[in-house]
Amino acid sequence: MARRKDHTREELAQLAIKAGRELIIEKGTSALTARNVASAIGYTPGTLYNVFDNIDELAAAINIESMQRFEEQLRRIQEPDEATHARVRSIAQAYLDFQKEEPQLWSLLFAIPLDYHSEAYHQAIHAIFDQVTAAMAPLSESPTLARQKAKILWSTLHGICLLQQSGKLNVSEADAPEELVAHFLDQFLKI
Repeated sequence: MARRKDHTREELAQLAIKAGRELIIEKGTSALTARNVASAIGYTPGTLYNVFDNIDELAAAINIESMQRFEEQLRRIQEPDEATHARVRSIAQAYLDFQKEEPQLWSLLFAIPLDYHSEAYHQAIHAIFDQVTAAMAPLSESPTLARQKAKILWSTLHGICLLQQSGKLNVSEADAPEELVAHFLDQFLKI
């Protein structure tokens, strides 16, 4: 087993974030425990708690990394001269893709409540949400309305993904999330 002096605090944090991320991907969000993460990195749970105040702080660190990756993905997919409607559709598809490709990380980020707040977490959220708001700005009469439309879009995407992931989206007939989002955007973008 590794000793505390083998890694700096920052190295231990990165090891724990990486191990926590891998545990979540492989076994789901319930696998994110101090004991599991500590075991995966070769330390004791006590050492882990010397780096993170609690498991929510570790979950938040994993979420910040996920948000940074998603924010970078949004930046890459959006062309500066892309038409407004196409830009909104690209954002919606990226959100659906994130949930489909990394459902466990999506759950930790969007479906599991955390009791943790920090400036870094706040900034990571806004780095994503500000892009959604900017995409809605040309379709809105004011910054307030753009922000509200961004929340409506985000909430709709979230609801469809959450219902899909829980198996409750297709109550009577199967409908692909992409198809439902496309129908929603056809109506929403007319407003």
